[in-house]
Amino acid sequence: MLYLVATPIGNLADISLRALEVLEKVDYILAEDTRKIGFLLKNLEIDSQAKLVSFYDEVEDQKRAEVLKLLKEGKDVALVSDAGSPLISDPGYGLVKKCREMDYEITSLPGPSAVINALILSGLVTARFSFLGFLPKKSGARLKLLNEYKSVGGSKVVYESPFRVKKLLEEIRDVYGDNSKVSVCREMTKKFEEVISGDIGKVTSLLEKRKIKGEIVVVFI
Repeated sequence: MLYLVATPIGNLADISLRALEVLEKVDYILAEDTRKIGFLLKNLEIDSQAKLVSFYDEVEDQKRAEVLKLLKEGKDVALVSDAGSPLISDPGYGLVKKCREMDYEITSLPGPSAVINALILSGLVTARFSFLGFLPKKSGARLKLLNEYKSVGGSKVVYESPFRVKKLLEEIRDVYGDNSKVSVCREMTKKFEEVISGDIGKVTSLLEKRKIKGEIVVVFI
């Protein structure tokens, strides 16, 4: 069985009881960063005997056959991200696709997701939304993507580096106009969680002279 296990995006207390149970019983844990999952297991006092296997974007293709072999042998394998739900701007899509093609058993243990958490904290439209993931680093490609979604109704959710968030706000204003609404969610579920929401001009002004740190999710409409 392949288990897709959501892990906390910040506060370790957000781990689910089912996730604790599965991480304790599986034979293998696939992780983006084995050090981080090791930290998680230790701090949550999970008595796991699972072998930790590095499974990040650059090695997913070459390790997929190895994982499929383990599943064929009847081993229980958990796939986790560093934080949040697997496959959401994280490795695993190719593995899940192949498992579906081969009729291998898969189940998902739902839990924390930075996309959903930011959306419901934002105060913006939640009935319909688009997740754009990490935008391209080049300005031209970023503007092109933002323009493509301009005609799509509902909120847009973006993962962004703290070093580029001010630039993103400028680009949102350029594409969506002065009447656009935005919510910048920082360090969600952690000690210094902060959500700054309002008109694009107001939010831009509040962040203009600040040095921004931490994990950032931006919601806008």
